[in-house]
Amino acid sequence: MKAFGYEKFGGPDVFQAFELPEPSVKQATDVKLKTLAVGLNNFERSQRAGNFGGGRFPIFPGRDVVGEVVALGDDVTGLSIGDVVIGQGGPAYAEYVVVPAQVVVKKPANASNAEAVTLVTPGITAYNAATAFTQIKSGDHVFINGATGGVGALAAQIAKNLGAYVIGTGSSKNEALLKELPLDEIGLYDQEDIAAKFANSSDVVINAAMNGNNGELLGAVVKDGGRVASVGGELTVADKEITFEHIRPLHADQTQTALTQLAKMLGDGTLAAKIFKTLPLTLDGVIEGHELLEQHHAPGRIVLLAD
Repeated sequence: MKAFGYEKFGGPDVFQAFELPEPSVKQATDVKLKTLAVGLNNFERSQRAGNFGGGRFPIFPGRDVVGEVVALGDDVTGLSIGDVVIGQGGPAYAEYVVVPAQVVVKKPANASNAEAVTLVTPGITAYNAATAFTQIKSGDHVFINGATGGVGALAAQIAKNLGAYVIGTGSSKNEALLKELPLDEIGLYDQEDIAAKFANSSDVVINAAMNGNNGELLGAVVKDGGRVASVGGELTVADKEITFEHIRPLHADQTQTALTQLAKMLGDGTLAAKIFKTLPLTLDGVIEGHELLEQHHAPGRIVLLAD
């Protein structure tokens, strides 16, 4: 099969096409997929650039996949050959991938492959932020910092689905995107003092801004006794009692719960991720996709689609 990887760190042009044996089902709980769509993540850009240090080459990246089931382990239930599923596992930059059944759910029939694959890593992250880490409940006031990013936009929609009053922030250049989201209020950080505007307003604060360094803002807007989850580091607020969680990967059972709920929301039309560009699952497509990641393109996901 064809797979796309690299033998040294560097820019997008380090990618090469490899001919590899197809992976096989080895565990009784494995599922083998024919890759239909791959979602690109900034982690893969940083990994390719060598930002995480060493590794055994060649490296084949990718963890967000939509695929057709072509083989099943003996203990897998609830799936059949030919089902199209959403999964997290890899390496996904390849024609075939084997993933544990525990991190696979059926794709809603009314969603495209591209739409479905956008929900994997950013969706799981957003769902966990809204549930496992902050336990959003109906009536909560929720502040989403970085609401126009991949995680933030999904977190805003998930919070609204959970019955929250949702405030979202972004820059004025992305105001139109903020207005497309189900937000009750918006804050434009380059035009107003959002810390003052929303001071002590929120039961839950989710910091999804990529730089993660927004402690002063988060501390200002959260209520005393509130819950904060952030992609960034620790947070202490001198004059408030808060519960803080660092947004991080969780166990496979939680991943399946997240994917199940994300697929349900996608299917009923209450959740969607913006797609910036679709490209072919080819060497040229992989390189162009990583070039776009390098450019910090406009909001939206980059998706590779198989022929």
